Amino acid sequence: SRCQGKSSWPQLVGSTGAAAKAVIERENPRVRAVIIKVGSGATKDFRCDRVRVWVTERGIVARPPTIG
Repeated sequence: SRCQGKSSWPQLVGSTGAAAKAVIERENPRVRAVIIKVGSGATKDFRCDRVRVWVTERGIVARPPTIG
């Protein structure tokens, strides 16, 4: 990957979005985690400084957060 630092967090599936955001930003300080509800629209651009955390209606991480 062209991005620096950790880029994927599959172990966070099933945790809360807020907890996942904290872990991601602690493990890779170069990124900002953004919590988004599954089904919401999102841009298609790729950014090394962003991790989307897709959560269910209950705020639970639905898929592995990755840089992009």
